[in-house]
Amino acid sequence: MLKDPEIQKCRLRPEISEGDDLLISSVKTESTLKLNKAPVDASKDPSTSAGPGGDGEEEKKEEENVPSDIFAYYEKIDKEDEEGEEKETVSFEVKQENIEILQKRCIELEYPLLAEYDFRNDTHNPDLNIDLKPTTVLRPYQEKSLRKMFGNGRARSGVIVLPCGAGKTLVGVTAACTVRKRCLVLCTSGVAVEQWRSQFKLWSTVDESMICRFTSDAKDKPKGASICISTYSMVAHTTKRSWEADQVMQWLQKQEWGLMLLDEVHTIPAKQFRRVLTVVQAHCKLGLTATLVREDDKIADLNFLIGPKLYEANWLELSHGGFIARVQCAEVWCPMTPEFYREYLNLTSRKRLVRILNTSHHLTLCH
Repeated sequence: MLKDPEIQKCRLRPEISEGDDLLISSVKTESTLKLNKAPVDASKDPSTSAGPGGDGEEEKKEEENVPSDIFAYYEKIDKEDEEGEEKETVSFEVKQENIEILQKRCIELEYPLLAEYDFRNDTHNPDLNIDLKPTTVLRPYQEKSLRKMFGNGRARSGVIVLPCGAGKTLVGVTAACTVRKRCLVLCTSGVAVEQWRSQFKLWSTVDESMICRFTSDAKDKPKGASICISTYSMVAHTTKRSWEADQVMQWLQKQEWGLMLLDEVHTIPAKQFRRVLTVVQAHCKLGLTATLVREDDKIADLNFLIGPKLYEANWLELSHGGFIARVQCAEVWCPMTPEFYREYLNLTSRKRLVRILNTSHHLTLCH
C-alpha cells in the first residue's frame, strides 16, 4: 500500500527516500473504557445457582463453550490474540487537503482506513474536567458498543446504530467522558440541541458553564475547553451570518476538537450537511443513528466520511430484554370521501401523508 503512487502523492514528504519519513513504533493494545458496573443480584445470577440435579457447574461450562452471541465469540478470540502482545505500527504524515483522496484510494485497494485517536497521549489539547456520575450505569449493549470504539486503547471513528429509545445519547455522553477532550455535538434541530444539553447535565459531572449552544435562538459564549452543541444547518450555512454567529463560527473553526458526535448521522451524506466535515476538524468522529438507511445510494459514503459501522444492536433482542418498548403494528383501513380522494391524488407523495393523517375518519378512529 505504501508503494502505491496515489498514496505517495498524499504523503507530506514524498520526495524523501522510502523509510525516511516513516515512524515505526510498538503499541500495546488495552482497553481504556472505564464504566460503572451495575450491582449483581446473587439470587438471579445463573452462574451461582444450580438446577434441581445440582449440575450448575456443568451448565456453566456449556455456556462458556457455546457463545450466545457470535460477536462476543469474536471479541473473545481478539482478546486472546492481543493479550500480552505488542504490535508494530508504521506511521507517516499526510497532507490535510488529500485525506479524502487517500481514504477513497485505500477503499479501492481493499485496505479501508480506520481513523483512531490516541487521546491518552495527546498533551497538546487540554483535558476536560468531566466524568460519568457514580449513579450512571450503562446497559450491556451500550457498554458493548463503546468497547468496539475503545477496545484497543484508542478512540475509533465510526458509526453506532441503536434503535429509538435505546439510549444513543448516553453512549455519546460516555464517549465524551472517556476521551475528555473538546467535544462538538451536531444535531438535526434546536430541540435536539436542548435534549443533548440536558442529557450531559443528567449523566455526567460537567459544569453547566462548559456547555455552549450554537443555534439560531441560543448562542452561548464559549469558555476555554468546552462542549459545544449545534445543528448541521448552522455549521454548514454558506450565506451571510450575523456578527454574533460569525464570531462563534470562527471560534469553532479555530478549535482542535478531540471528539465530534454526529446525531442522526444518516443525514451527513446530503450535499448540504456534508460540508460540515470540511468546515470543522476533529480527531475522532462518532456517528449515532437508529436508521442507517437512505433512499439514495449515498449511505455507503459514510465509510470514508465518518468510518465503518462499529456496532448495530438487534431491536428484537432489546425488546425481548425489556430495554425498549414492544411494538405492535396493526393495519386499519379508513374510508375516504370522493372529494378528499380526488384532492389526494393530485398531491405529491410527501403531502399525501399529511393529508391522509388529517382525514375526519382517521382522527375519529384515533380518538
